[in-house]
Order: sequence, then structure tokens, then C-alpha cells
Amino acid sequence: MIPLPKQHDDDEEDSSAAVWSFLLVLFFFKIITVGFIFWQLRTWESGLLLGATTWYFFPPLILFGAGPAIFYYRLRKVRAKREALQRAEWMVENEQPVNDPAHRH
Repeated sequence: MIPLPKQHDDDEEDSSAAVWSFLLVLFFFKIITVGFIFWQLRTWESGLLLGATTWYFFPPLILFGAGPAIFYYRLRKVRAKREALQRAEWMVENEQPVNDPAHRH
């Protein structure tokens, strides 16, 4: 009896990464092309036509941009809260820096 080769998860992960990479490149190429067309024509009619034919690209664009924006907003908020807690714990005034090697700006 001949053993069948086992499929590895690495192949599935590689193909999934390739598909997502292709879709992202296609998406950003479309957005850049639309921006270039609008930049060249600069008329209200061209903007209306481009908006009507590409409106479905805007929700993913907002989602792609909202993720990192929310992450960095939350990161700044958490860091500020951490620094305030350290200042309260060590009774340090606002002008003095808190010496913490894990805290980097």
C-alpha cells in the first residue's frame, strides 16, 4: 500500500495570504486609479460619475483606515492613563519624567 502525502497547513496559509495580497493590491490599484482620473478631470460631472460607479469601494476603505486609527487612539489613551497611574503611585509632579524603561514615546 502506498501512503498518501499529507497536506500541510502551511500550503493553505500560503494560498490564503496570496489571495488576500492579490485582493488588496487590486483594491488599492482601483482607488489610486479613480483618484488619478478625478485629479485629471476635476469637474463636477466626472466626480459624480466616479462616485456613482465606485461608491462600493468606500466602506472597505473606511474600515481599512478605521482599524489603525482606533488602535492608535486607544494606544495613546492607555499610555496616558498608565503614566497618570505611575505619577500617582510615585507622587511625581507633571513636569518630572517618569523613569520607566518599558515606557517609550
